[in-house]
Amino acid sequence: MVRADEGPSTGGAVLLDDDLLRRIERLSLRTRRSGARVGNRPGARRTPAADFIDHRPYSPGDDRRHIDWPAVARHDEVFVKVGRVTHAADVYIVLDISRSMAELPGKHRMSLELAAALGWMSLAAGDRTTVVPFPAIGASASWGPASGTGRGADLLAHLSQLATVSASASHLEPVVSDVAARAPAGGLLVVVSDLWVADDFDVALARVPSPRWDVLVLHVLDTDELEPTVSGALEVVDCETDEAVTLVVDDAAIAEYRVELNRRLDRLRSLVGARGASYALLPSDWPLERAVIPYLQRRALLVG
Repeated sequence: MVRADEGPSTGGAVLLDDDLLRRIERLSLRTRRSGARVGNRPGARRTPAADFIDHRPYSPGDDRRHIDWPAVARHDEVFVKVGRVTHAADVYIVLDISRSMAELPGKHRMSLELAAALGWMSLAAGDRTTVVPFPAIGASASWGPASGTGRGADLLAHLSQLATVSASASHLEPVVSDVAARAPAGGLLVVVSDLWVADDFDVALARVPSPRWDVLVLHVLDTDELEPTVSGALEVVDCETDEAVTLVVDDAAIAEYRVELNRRLDRLRSLVGARGASYALLPSDWPLERAVIPYLQRRALLVG
């Protein structure tokens, strides 16, 4: 079992204030995978209901409570009110709490805020919401499943205490396989990670195939990872594997790093696209409400 270290958490600090939570309640994660449970997501199927959007002639077996008696009196024909069935989705937020998130704490903070905001939206939509951190640190680290904003305070409290963990390497595939086993009918999977993981990303995505699963990959990187500013002779330690190398960082090395980083980002985008999933790169210094949420809305990854 992986043991929690002294890595950063928010120490119980408030992740999102009440005003922000009220403003984002109207938003929801885009998904085609609504289930049979009743929620707040508009469905495509119409059925006799009190939530009126149209009429249709009465058919034997229709619930007589939905007969529109004023329309019957006007047209001398029996009509029933037709409404749109609302649904809920199964939403799984897989959250990276590996050592690489701890080395640059801005990534950990943004990832927690993302999980909190997206989790709150899902709860408000009536979705069955689960948060699963990786690397796994035992069943108590997961939260949910739950639905309704009445559970929102529990979610925020759980996330605010979630620290990073000490592990020699972090693997995404085992946790995604576990999620797929929990929900054989599929659902919406959201991965929040810096993706500095053991190279099993493509295998992990294969465990949640489209169209049974909608998958959203939110790739969080620190500005120092996107645009490094270090220079000189450095000992660089891979915080996921503990491998150490000595490098002389000059303009040429930084240029080579940028080339390799862009190759890696292109490969990740290609893998995600080939699996029918969605991808968004999020610098960790972007403000959540002023930058991240509008960006996800423009990409139609959030709707409402």
